[in-house]
Amino acid sequence: MLAFVKVLQPKTLEEVYQLFIKHKTAPLLAGGCWLRLGKRRWPLVIDMSQSGLDYIRLDEKEREICIGAMATQGDVERDTSLQSVAHGLLPKAVHEILGVQFRNMATMGGSVASRFGFSDIIPLLLALRADVVLYHGGRMSLESYMTWKERDILVEVRISCDPPTVAIDTLRNSRGDFPYLTGAIRYDTEGYALYIGARPGAPGKAVEASNLLNAIGPQMACKAGELAANELTYQSNSHASSAYRQAMVVGMVRRLVSEVDKWKSR
Repeated sequence: MLAFVKVLQPKTLEEVYQLFIKHKTAPLLAGGCWLRLGKRRWPLVIDMSQSGLDYIRLDEKEREICIGAMATQGDVERDTSLQSVAHGLLPKAVHEILGVQFRNMATMGGSVASRFGFSDIIPLLLALRADVVLYHGGRMSLESYMTWKERDILVEVRISCDPPTVAIDTLRNSRGDFPYLTGAIRYDTEGYALYIGARPGAPGKAVEASNLLNAIGPQMACKAGELAANELTYQSNSHASSAYRQAMVVGMVRRLVSEVDKWKSR
């Protein structure tokens, strides 16, 4: 249950940022789905619901789709413009997250900014070469943002209308459950880039596996899976053991390479 003593509801992004800097221990309330699971009683929370970031719009000049931080996963799932980008993989990825009620509350900004290890969304966004826009830090790649340490506010996520060829895969014990392994792969002019998440650490690039695919080709998918199993760190939790995750990633990489090769040949 979300419990707090005081809530601040700023009307502009500038007000949000100033309060965020001033109250360093106050969390941003952007959907608050995970805050609601905790038992802590917060002295102060900063509600972003009136910040004007609940949008999904097309930037025709840059040929990008801009997803505001307060747009919900449900908004993404239903948005028609995203259905035509990367074979509609982003709405499909969101559709597998828990239930309808949850997706109608959980925001894209909260999901990305938290950089959860179990995220269904982040591996795909990494493969899509998505960028994020921060209020103070400006625009940067999501890959750079994954290690960003500065205290800032995520304003929006930007995805190209002409993305690279991508494929995704997710393993979970049952539909609607948290994934115990997530993966995404990209193929473009620079070659393959493979990302594995829910290890249960935050999604990371399997560099050696990607390099092998680029050097020899998709026929090395099984060997690339073995490299991904060994170069990344896997741990155990209530969903799966580290050994099981390592075993499963080999087959996941093989499926990802096969799927992305189907799309790139069309």
